[in-house]
Amino acid sequence: MKLKLTTPVAIAAIAAASLAFGQSSTKDNASQGVVQAITQLEVQWADAIVRADVAAQDRIEAPDYMFSGPDGELQTRAENDAELTSGASKTASMKIDDLKVRVLGDTAIVHGLETETSTYKGADTSGQYRFTDVFVKRDGAWVAVATHVSQVKK
Repeated sequence: MKLKLTTPVAIAAIAAASLAFGQSSTKDNASQGVVQAITQLEVQWADAIVRADVAAQDRIEAPDYMFSGPDGELQTRAENDAELTSGASKTASMKIDDLKVRVLGDTAIVHGLETETSTYKGADTSGQYRFTDVFVKRDGAWVAVATHVSQVKK
């Protein structure tokens, strides 16, 4: 008698586990798709900065985007755009490495390492920087809302 009661319970448990695994797998696949999309945005963003392409950068950055630089200063997207357009900020090359993307619903947090050849207001700012970018999904598209950058000391 006990075996008959246990068997349906065991079958139900196995079925539930299979469904949960399937949902987890689907969720993992969706997260992997977001990771790939965010990684591609990071590459496009670096390219836009090197080309001083404000329009491309503004497709990635939300209108309310904020940048926190290694000097501790906060900069709006408009201020960032102005420095790129004026030539105050120039990046000759930028290589993105060591990307780690965490997806939390409609938010993605990216930690990465960039190596760049750059100047800011005429001073050499070339080097390696650790960064954290925050993306949110708005109107079906991923946009950057915040960046923090710290210089990696040698």
